[in-house]
Amino acid sequence: MKKIIFLMALVFSVPLIAQEHRNTITVVGETQAALGNSSYTILISLQPIFVYEGQTEVEVASLAEAKQNYIKQLKAIGIDFSRFKRNAYYEFMTSYSSNRASEYYYIKTSNKEEVRKITRLKSAGMSIANTDIDAHILSKEQLVDLSKKAIDNAEEKAEALAKKIDKTIGEIVTIVDQNTSEQYMQSYGTSTSQTHIVTVTFELK
Repeated sequence: MKKIIFLMALVFSVPLIAQEHRNTITVVGETQAALGNSSYTILISLQPIFVYEGQTEVEVASLAEAKQNYIKQLKAIGIDFSRFKRNAYYEFMTSYSSNRASEYYYIKTSNKEEVRKITRLKSAGMSIANTDIDAHILSKEQLVDLSKKAIDNAEEKAEALAKKIDKTIGEIVTIVDQNTSEQYMQSYGTSTSQTHIVTVTFELK
């Protein structure tokens, strides 16, 4: 009985052993993903206006006055201040290091011309605290299409490599795709694409 059980175990394990030791080839497939239209987040700071008289700082315009002046200047370049949202969290985070009353506001826009207008505008009591480029998010369909192109590229590379050593490739054994839906800007925003990579292992015959 023990011999029968051993033989049965051996029969079922042989295909698994053969599968574990089959020859494979692993290659990296690539394709280029066009960067989507980016959006931008501009964070501004508004503070009272001070001037020095001797060794003393004197307030010449309150925070409210500086804010109203900025609103007027924005309107003159065709931007409504109501589009700005107040960033209370940033105010809390910076309050310990500032001895002046401050208000922070941010605006999101995908219009590059608006970004230029806002960042070029000079207004007393206002400063640009930060400008972020928000990553474009790819849809599930876009991700799948890009991965398929990368897999096709991997297959072409694997076939060429296999041919060099008088081999052929078989079925796909594994696919490793670590791409995410979030795109990123690189090279200071001068690049218009990013590389989409998928690692594929093929059977080698």
